[in-house]
Amino acid sequence: MAVTGFMLVGFLIAHLAGNLSLFVDKDGTAFTAYANGLHETLGSLLYVAEVGLLLLFVVHIRIAIALTLANRAARPSGYRHQQVHDSSTPASRNMFISGSVVMAFIVVHLINFRFAEGLAVPDGASLHTKVVTLLTNPLWAAIYVLGALAIGVHVSHGFRSAFQSLGVSHPRANKLAARVGWAIAALVAIGFASFPIVALISWKGQTS
Repeated sequence: MAVTGFMLVGFLIAHLAGNLSLFVDKDGTAFTAYANGLHETLGSLLYVAEVGLLLLFVVHIRIAIALTLANRAARPSGYRHQQVHDSSTPASRNMFISGSVVMAFIVVHLINFRFAEGLAVPDGASLHTKVVTLLTNPLWAAIYVLGALAIGVHVSHGFRSAFQSLGVSHPRANKLAARVGWAIAALVAIGFASFPIVALISWKGQTS
């Protein structure tokens, strides 16, 4: 869980960094160059990377489900009075829920941008056109903002928890991991949420 989580966080940061090219110009030249560059540089290895990424998600989700079921089996009747520890947070107590929301969001995102025909854009449209068309729609923009926030919530606790899962547990280390986790979560959530927000404000008519 910890290892796959760290690797997925690394992917999120790299994905965010590449998508920031959307802000470089108005006609999508930089973003198109970035997308084409990935295909030209990696070639067939891009498909290998996609399969590897899919396996990471599958393993991460499979372990999450197994741990959740094991925790419930350990106390099948539940507690009469729910005890909340000082170290727990809403994010830590709802990791399975936030993870489920993130998973649903990723499925929708893949349908929109990875497959030939998305849910809200015409088949054959350029990648930049898909992005602009989708995110300038208020409903879809709201969905993507909520998705970004769900990812941030999930990462905020997951990053700290991953260190403890690997045996790194010390008061100072825990505080540092928590702060770094919140910083990364804020970066990811604000970064991905910025695309639909900016789209609604200033991307109307910017298709190519």
